[in-house]
Amino acid sequence: MFDGTANILKPPGISSFALIKKLRWLLDEKTAGHTGTLDPAAAGVLGVCFGRATKTIPFLDDSRKEYICEMKLGTRTDTLDLEGEVIREDLNWNQLSQSEVKAAVLSFKGEQKQVPPMYSALHYQGKRLYQLARRGIVVERESREIEIFMIELLEINLPIIRFKAEVSRGTYIRSLVRDIAEKLNTNGVMTFLLRTKSGLFKIEDSVSYEEIEVEGKDLLQTPHEPLNLPHYTIKDEEYQRAANGNYLIKDNFVETDIKLDIGDYFLLFSESGKFIAISQHLVKDNYHLYQPLKVFI
Repeated sequence: MFDGTANILKPPGISSFALIKKLRWLLDEKTAGHTGTLDPAAAGVLGVCFGRATKTIPFLDDSRKEYICEMKLGTRTDTLDLEGEVIREDLNWNQLSQSEVKAAVLSFKGEQKQVPPMYSALHYQGKRLYQLARRGIVVERESREIEIFMIELLEINLPIIRFKAEVSRGTYIRSLVRDIAEKLNTNGVMTFLLRTKSGLFKIEDSVSYEEIEVEGKDLLQTPHEPLNLPHYTIKDEEYQRAANGNYLIKDNFVETDIKLDIGDYFLLFSESGKFIAISQHLVKDNYHLYQPLKVFI
């Protein structure tokens, strides 16, 4: 067994699950998990954790994701992308001006409610929505609070629109495409999607499956590298206590000034620089304690 995290550049045409299965076989590792799925047709950044690094998944910040999207006006499919069947077509886009398109796209910046697509992995009465959709069943979906932090037009060449957007976790770009088209009084379908950022994972730092085929585990990051958390060091005489997951007090640390709010997570290291645990600052019975939560020894 080995522990590590890979920033994988997922190609289009393969599901996140199928890619992880291939990576597990390639690296001969039974345990693996991802930090946020991508649709099979989409490409881009996919964080994959192996071995004990899967313990870090709940602590990886994926609250912001960035995409480059291409959409086509005048067509709508049941999946909202090119994987589905065409259900509507129109030529309303032919009457649109560049300024109307620009105003509509940019108006989606900010907090809003969004209805998820039927073809999604969300649950409804014990079933995945896409399982119902494949049986021809359409159900009412509750809208969800999302935020689009940034949206930038890259190209307008009607009926094609290309844009870049930074969005909150849980935002569906296919639904955004649908909503932009509806605002323009036409239909829309997503024709291309590239995720360029997911939390701290960026496309410029990603590696391909083919690169891992050549270089193997050497391309993996250590479990703690993708974690954006403070670092603190335990004294050598308290190493075993920390490795056993027992609570610590301030005097057990090398650092004399520990700047953590109650509830904050942090990374715990030995004096030799060995990563020990993801830990948390707690208060119990009016005592400030530092609890190793996920131990990597």
